[in-house]
Amino acid sequence: MNIQLTISLLVSDRPDTLNKCLDSLVPLLKDLESELIIVYTGKSQDTLELAKQYTSHIVPFSWCSDFAKARNAGLREAKGEWFLYLDDDEWFDDTADIIRFFQSGEYRHYESALYIQRNYQDREGMTSFDTSVGRMCRITPETRFVYPIHENLSPFPNPCKKLDAFVHHFGYVEQAEGKNLTEKTNRNIPLLLQRLETESDDIQCYMQLAQEYRNILQFDKAIEYCRKGLDSAAKEKRIFSQELWMQVNLPLFISAAGDKKQALEEGERILQSPRTLEVSEAHLHSILSGFCLELKEYGKGLEHVNTYHARMRYLKRHPEDASRQNGGTVTYESAKSRAIPTYIAGLLFAVELNEPRRMKEILTWIPWDNESEIAPQYETLEKWKEDHPDHRQAILEGFSRLKTDNTYVSLQKALYAEERLDITEAENLFGQCCKAVNSEGVLCQLAGLAARNRFVIDPLLERISAETWDVCTKRLAERTEISEMPDFLAGIQAGMTDYPIYTGRLEQRFLEKQLIQGGPDLSQILELLRRYSELVLTEADIIYNEKILRNPEHYALPFHYKFAFIIKNILENLEHKRYADCIPLLKRALQIYPDMTVVIKKLSRYLEEKMSVSGPAVSEEFAALGRQVKQVLYGLMENKQWQEAYGVVNQLAALLPEDLEVLKLKQEILRQS
Repeated sequence: MNIQLTISLLVSDRPDTLNKCLDSLVPLLKDLESELIIVYTGKSQDTLELAKQYTSHIVPFSWCSDFAKARNAGLREAKGEWFLYLDDDEWFDDTADIIRFFQSGEYRHYESALYIQRNYQDREGMTSFDTSVGRMCRITPETRFVYPIHENLSPFPNPCKKLDAFVHHFGYVEQAEGKNLTEKTNRNIPLLLQRLETESDDIQCYMQLAQEYRNILQFDKAIEYCRKGLDSAAKEKRIFSQELWMQVNLPLFISAAGDKKQALEEGERILQSPRTLEVSEAHLHSILSGFCLELKEYGKGLEHVNTYHARMRYLKRHPEDASRQNGGTVTYESAKSRAIPTYIAGLLFAVELNEPRRMKEILTWIPWDNESEIAPQYETLEKWKEDHPDHRQAILEGFSRLKTDNTYVSLQKALYAEERLDITEAENLFGQCCKAVNSEGVLCQLAGLAARNRFVIDPLLERISAETWDVCTKRLAERTEISEMPDFLAGIQAGMTDYPIYTGRLEQRFLEKQLIQGGPDLSQILELLRRYSELVLTEADIIYNEKILRNPEHYALPFHYKFAFIIKNILENLEHKRYADCIPLLKRALQIYPDMTVVIKKLSRYLEEKMSVSGPAVSEEFAALGRQVKQVLYGLMENKQWQEAYGVVNQLAALLPEDLEVLKLKQEILRQS
């Protein structure tokens, strides 16, 4: 009986992933005429015993820092018609496509095959990138592994089948975390340089050196070896994957070295080369559009966006070229992943160039239905609209023509209807958005739309958590002018009849903004504090257990409740002219809520005036409070919050008129701001 497939697995001592790896190979061993060879480089008896549960074919190998030699040790033992190899830190998600490839007989029409390696960059598996890897081929007498690191099968013949199977690979996690990176680079670079002494035109070696120097941020060296690699590649008739990778990464290295203009020029020079294929061109046009954005070369940037789009359309119409043009991490799929940021840049270019027609066209290119990928760009789009108020009408009109159910687009259509005074249409679109909202940025805009038009917002609030609403209220407070707050509250409260706590929290955020800014006069500050305290304490009575509320300093109570409780006591003391009792309360309030420094200082000055006849003991109390405020000021200066620091230092000067250090701090703040 012939063996169709030999699976060769390089095993060290990774028991946490080895079990997953071996389990993922079981369907191949069960459904195909196949064998498993384990090349064992480890030292753990437990790992070895685990491996022996899956195969008796164990090849011991003493590690010598040469991956090709280790792979060849397994290849020499292979009896299969085809050969597949992998590591013990990766495992197949599903091998059905590989099984079909052999069971159907399709493998007879090919000499090699690719599958996907999904490389994770965090241990949770949230961030990854895909690479097509050539890990399968028909065994011939010439088949062997080359290169001591980043080993390859040679020859890797055509025709080549691209399979849908993929492996999960966590080998890059330590690299992403910066662990063992210098150690690995110090090991790899001498080996690669040694190979160049005998193989001076080795394109793979040049690419690997560029990668190694990039990993340790030595970009000048990465640029040097990338250029040398491209020079060597130009001597070949065939365009290899390494050349594609270096074409795309050379401008990135130059940019990382600090010269965006030279990076742009280098990328445009590479684009002129007849050796640059469509996949590389798409990457380069996307990358260069980003450089143009930073350099404010809007016309050139727009052309790069247009050409990127043209290349992607070509590759979509010619899937065989899209599949064939593979440069490791430079693939059609990786070019496709650049679409959204590239088209967003195109929108910025078009508006800067006052080309509304081009802007509306680019809006149609964006894959709006891929909401998970487009959602992170909503804030960029909002800033784009805010920065170009003269183009707002044209922008909203462009959105109104899009045929998509995307929530953000529906919101823009609602805003466009509102501007046209078609409130019925705006309300219908608002209702659609409420059923599908999944972005905090969209939520804030919907709240604003509801407030202006008194739309019922309850269906939206049914879908979100209290935590999400809290984030929204903070953003609304940041974006709403103090003069507009009363109308905003009145408008939104009309549509929030079933959510009094949510209404109260929004008003609390609005009051906090007014209080932090200090208010125009003391009488208004006292009224704002009274209302704020009332709202917070009323909410607490609803939410918290009465036993907890008996102790206002209870650890489970949020800081704003503790602050509100103190404010309530201060207001009562002021009403009964118990001024001295207010001073320790003000100190505690400042500790709990440092952002309220300006308000607390104004209250302190008021108390000082009322108590000016009370003698030195009171003055010392104010001096202690002044020292506490000074610590807050130091914190603001350390964080370079100069505007806030300026407001505090002026109040502090009044509180500590004899303190020369306060005057020095004021001068420093003025210089820095």
